[in-house]
Amino acid sequence: MGRTSARNGGTAPADDETLDVIAKSVRGTFMTVEEMTQAFIREAILQGAFPPGHRLNLDAIASHLGVSRMPVRASLRQLEGEGLVRIHTHRGVTVSVLSPSEIAEIYELRILLEGHLIELSIPNLTPEVLDDLKRLAVQLDDTTDLATGLELRKEFYERLYALADRPRTLASAKNLRDSVGRYLLLRRVPERGGHPGLIAHLEAGDTEKAKAWLATHLGRVSVELQALVEQEESETV
Repeated sequence: MGRTSARNGGTAPADDETLDVIAKSVRGTFMTVEEMTQAFIREAILQGAFPPGHRLNLDAIASHLGVSRMPVRASLRQLEGEGLVRIHTHRGVTVSVLSPSEIAEIYELRILLEGHLIELSIPNLTPEVLDDLKRLAVQLDDTTDLATGLELRKEFYERLYALADRPRTLASAKNLRDSVGRYLLLRRVPERGGHPGLIAHLEAGDTEKAKAWLATHLGRVSVELQALVEQEESETV
């Protein structure tokens, strides 16, 4: 399947079978139909089934979930607030397409928020959590599958940042990470960063070096991703 520019509609969306699998994974796991619908659209975007620039077919989404169109429409404002979709007056709903400047801003915010979370997490590190992080770090830097890598990365940082006991900050950091994670998957951008190096700083309790490692790592990925999007934009002019 060929890849087209996100500005012109993005990579082709996934087939019905893939969407049905996602629908099955969320069906019956949430308290309300609206929450289930949000989860379906969110997962489809994060997994690349709905790529950047893709126009959402609300009737098709309702059909996959076996619900009416109303909860699908009601779920969109929350997803827009998370930066995953954009609602256009008279033109429907599309999956958000990020510009290089938006990517830069997202990573600047990630460095600030996640640096704060690391600072709060280090004093609460236990041998058990450290062992888990070591295992995940090895798996993360060894994997060559991008989808697997994204899942391992999510597990690694959520395990670490949970120690900060700052749920609102953690939720904000997660939203920022989710907004660019789909680009890392769809655009084949590497994000391998020598996580055992971070582990060494965590184990030593060196907050400043851990924060510096994070800033360097996220800054490098930001530059790579901006360059790739800029290249794609120039090819569509």
